[in-house]
Amino acid sequence: MSKQEQNTSPSAENGRLSVRSSVLWNTAGSIFYYFCQWLMTALVVRISGVETAGILALCISSGNIWIAIANFGMHNFQASDTKDKYSFDTYLASRYVSGAIALLSSIVYVLVLSYSLEKGLCIILFFLYRFSESIEDIYYAAFQKDWRVDIAGKSMLLRGLLSIGLFTAVLMASDNLALTIFCIGLACMAAVFLYDGRLGKKYRSGRADKREVKALLIECLPLAVYYLLNTFVPMAPRLFMDPILGAYKLGVYGSIATPTAVIQMIAIYAFNPFITLFAEEMDRGDMKGFRKSLGRCLLWLFGISAAAVAAGIILGHWGLTILYGAEIAEYDELLTPLILVAALMAFAWLLGGVLIAIRSFRWLIISNVVSAGVIIPATILLEQRFDMQGGSFATILAMGLAIIILLIALVVELKGREKTAKSA
Repeated sequence: MSKQEQNTSPSAENGRLSVRSSVLWNTAGSIFYYFCQWLMTALVVRISGVETAGILALCISSGNIWIAIANFGMHNFQASDTKDKYSFDTYLASRYVSGAIALLSSIVYVLVLSYSLEKGLCIILFFLYRFSESIEDIYYAAFQKDWRVDIAGKSMLLRGLLSIGLFTAVLMASDNLALTIFCIGLACMAAVFLYDGRLGKKYRSGRADKREVKALLIECLPLAVYYLLNTFVPMAPRLFMDPILGAYKLGVYGSIATPTAVIQMIAIYAFNPFITLFAEEMDRGDMKGFRKSLGRCLLWLFGISAAAVAAGIILGHWGLTILYGAEIAEYDELLTPLILVAALMAFAWLLGGVLIAIRSFRWLIISNVVSAGVIIPATILLEQRFDMQGGSFATILAMGLAIIILLIALVVELKGREKTAKSA
């Protein structure tokens, strides 16, 4: 985006910041928040050992699935709802409905798989902790439409501080992971209502039409399926790793995988505001601007991914030793494939977000049905053959197929729209 566009896209009259300032605040906040989440996985090894780290890794893996159900694939849809088809109250009410569905699903999951009381309680409480993010996500999308994602960034800074502070204090004092998760969940939910809720009060009218909530959930159902499958694909190797390889190896794999997620987080939070930009450019019929914005986002993401791979190869063992100690650093060969997994997830997210912005949903489902169909047999075969490394190989295969389908879909959609525009 040009300097002129950065200064003029968000109008000062509407109290907006520049795109650059908004994105920088948001990116800084998101990186700090997820750094704190990673730090939890490092600290749990130091404080309670690798076995407890394995339980936390299981909570994170399953929690990502339940939060995907709760979010219902709605963020990019809401952020690109430039004509306000649905009200803020409708989006918020729908989140409570989808959250209840996700909570029930997590309880059923724990009961069906007959987890121990400790593991089951941790899984359910971890979802409730993550649900604070799901509520904040509704406010985040509203801020995004006003180009004020700096507010969301500051919210993540606050919740990051609360999370890591309470996690360290409670776990050291009690050595009880369930109690620790409960405390950070309570604090983060309070922060969302007191900070985001207060600043986002102007969006609320106090009413949500039940028929509109139902209509919104039905319209976003394909996106919910897409994001659920998209979350399941990278999580499947970890979910299968516990019964196939055991909690210790899951703890090792999860510990090394967690810092690599910063690549995906940078992609999501640095490029999230551009989903609104893509929708605005498409509404104006500015195909040249659309292609230019997308090209720059893809180029930046490629550069970030290449730098991460290089850093992992050069500094991986040293970094893991500092973060986790020699016991985890011994498995440094896992790092580079996991960085590739995170990079592929980031590319898939960006391409999927663009297709959502232009309201092309069917290709999203097709890409993830293919990748989900591949990941389960690939995980079982490759983890048995290549141990922990097999989880990464299976994910790279599945996500690679999904990205190929998304790229083809995007080319087809853009060519079709350009042809329609020329004939109009």
